[in-house]
Amino acid sequence: MVMSHNSLTGALIFITGVFLLIFIAIKLYPAMKKDHDATVLIAIFSVIGVALVGMGGWLCL
Repeated sequence: MVMSHNSLTGALIFITGVFLLIFIAIKLYPAMKKDHDATVLIAIFSVIGVALVGMGGWLCL
């Protein structure tokens, strides 16, 4: 089965967002100390990851 361009792009964006969220949960979050800057950066990267998952899911439809 050949995927259309929108479905393939959406799937790749979706997978990128999922991998980013997994990376944040496994590598960055446990290494975070009581540092305010690290907390803000993890929050920003989490929002970006959720946005990538949402955008990829929307494109796959």
